[in-house]
This record gives sequence, C-alpha cells and structure tokens, in this order.
Amino acid sequence: MKAIQMLMVGGMAMMCACQPSQQSRMYTVTGELDDSTHHGKKVYIMRHSDKKMIDSTFIEGNKFVFKGQVDTASFCRIDVTRSAFGNFVLEGGDIKVNLKEYNHPSGTPQNDELSKLYKEEATQVAESRKKLIEINEKYADDPVAREKARAEFLKELQINLTKRAMEIYATHNNDVVGYCAFFTSTVRELDIDVKEKLMSTFGPWLKSQKNIENEFQRLQGLKKTAEGMPFVDIKSKDAEGKPVALSDYIGKGNYVLLDIWASWCGPCKAEIPNLLKVHNQYKDKGLIVLGLFSFDKEENLKKAMEEEGIVWPQIIDMENSVKSLYGVDAIPHIILFAPDGTILKRNLRSQAMIEAVDAVMKK
Repeated sequence: MKAIQMLMVGGMAMMCACQPSQQSRMYTVTGELDDSTHHGKKVYIMRHSDKKMIDSTFIEGNKFVFKGQVDTASFCRIDVTRSAFGNFVLEGGDIKVNLKEYNHPSGTPQNDELSKLYKEEATQVAESRKKLIEINEKYADDPVAREKARAEFLKELQINLTKRAMEIYATHNNDVVGYCAFFTSTVRELDIDVKEKLMSTFGPWLKSQKNIENEFQRLQGLKKTAEGMPFVDIKSKDAEGKPVALSDYIGKGNYVLLDIWASWCGPCKAEIPNLLKVHNQYKDKGLIVLGLFSFDKEENLKKAMEEEGIVWPQIIDMENSVKSLYGVDAIPHIILFAPDGTILKRNLRSQAMIEAVDAVMKK
C-alpha cells in the first residue's frame, strides 16, 4: 500500500494535460487572497502540459480576474506565492481557483468533478490508514492473524476501488478529469490486470498522452518482475565508477536484498538501520544486501553512503531504468531475490522486510 502511505496530490496535478473540445468558449477565472499585500502583482495562467503562460492579469486589492476564450480544455495552474496557488481545468465558464486548497477548483463541470475526486481520495487514504493502524494494533502479538486481516481488508479495498474507477471512466474516459483520476490512489491502487482493462476503455486523446503511455510501459515492467518471476538485469557502474550489473550479484547462489533508494528520500534513510541489521546478521550466511541508487545524481552517492554508514555494495541506476524494467515509481522499494534469481518478495519495508529475510534465512 505504498501509495496509500504517501499521498501526492500536488504531483498528480502536474501530470495533467489538454483535451479536445468542440468549440471556443468564454472563460472567467477568479481567485482571492487573504490580504492586499500583492496588489499590483502580475499573475499568469500556466498550462501544465507545456509550461506555457497562456494568459495574464494583475491583482487588484486581494483579488484577480482572468477573462478569455478557450477552444481546448487544459489543466492549468496559477501561482501567486509558494503557499498561494491553485490548479484547475481551464474550460468555458466561470471558474473559481482555491488558493488555499490548491486542488479544489469550482464553478464548471470538470472543475467540480475534479475537486470531488481529490476529496474522495483524501478521505479514502485517511480511512485506509486508520484501518491498517487498527489492524496492526489489534493483532500486534499475532503476526499470522495480522496478515490475514490486512489481506482481507486489501481485498475488500480492491473491490471498492475497482467499482469506483469504473464509475469514473464511464463518463471521463477521454477528458482531463479522467487523465488526473488515473494518478489518484483510486486508480493507482488497482491490480495490474484491472488497470490494464480500464485503460482499454480510454478514448484516443487519453491513450495518446505521454504519461499514460509511460504508465502502460511501467505496468508491463511490473508484470515481468512480479513475485515468482526471474530478475531483469540492469547494467551500470558502482560507487567507484567501475562497470557492474545486478547479474553480478543476483542469481549467483545467494539471497539478495535489493534496496532501491536515493539520498534525498527520508523514508529510504529510515530503512537503513533495518538493512544494516539484516546485513550484519546474515552477511556470512548467504545474504547479500545490495543498493540500487536511483532517481538521484551520481555525485550524491558517496557522501550519502558515508553519512548513513552504508557498507554494502551499490549500483548507480543512471538511467532510472528501474521504473520501466521493474515498474518502481516510489521509493524506498526493497526486493528479495532467491539464490537462482527468482523474485520472492517486492515492496518490503521495516519489520515486514526483516521478517521476510528471517523466514528464508532460517530455512
């Protein structure tokens, strides 16, 4: 449930693009600030898909008003300050941008629907977190019962998310709302097969969007590297700049615990003590802890290793190929490989990771 644990509404907004429209329509976009500190400041409407400034106006007092004509609905953004900004669908009609709750525009059909989707997501994430915490607390001393309860909850969640996603795309399979909904947890948490089936219903505009195409490739990577599948090699270089590959470690007769991480990632750093624990316990008993440094700059690796006390080998994923080859879009992501290279467990974290390693090593 990595996505449930990490709500990224702002990031989702940045992915949205434009959609076809039948005719030009007049629009009015208004917003209001808490005070008149920014009176006279020039503000812009920026289109997310190409970062183009497509309209401008001046703040008068504590308000601004944009007026214009649009023939293609697009997802846009207005920035006043770092804390006062808002995302919205630019379409015909009277649109109100919320500069405090930046993903909750209103006033037109797509903006109202988009705000509804984001509110639904926030509620779903909060309720899921609460339920998982309750399960963990209730079965704190019974790991078997805990995992059973978690599995039952996640199964029920899948059913509910699938039903809701089908409802969304019954009316938004070729517009900006459908595009943005694809990156909410409502769709992101779906099983791969369900998500692929859903994508088959998309209209031509939605299918042609670059981020949808990239997500399809990522899903293929997830399927090819699911638990029970053989590992896929990644060739690159180590911390010293020497050529190295996953195949130099995986499939060589040892269990391998692969930690996909970055120096800027707080949760990644939080896993290092857990990785160090299993490294010290099993390094001479058939387990190799291996780092795959991804989504980061090469020059940051050595400093991070020194600061965090990392002593296990590292491979620099310079092309971030782990995203397409393994379908990894959030870190840390820890994978356990069998001695023959088979993928045993994916997306391990914290105590679950330690328990998974203990289980195979104590055999």
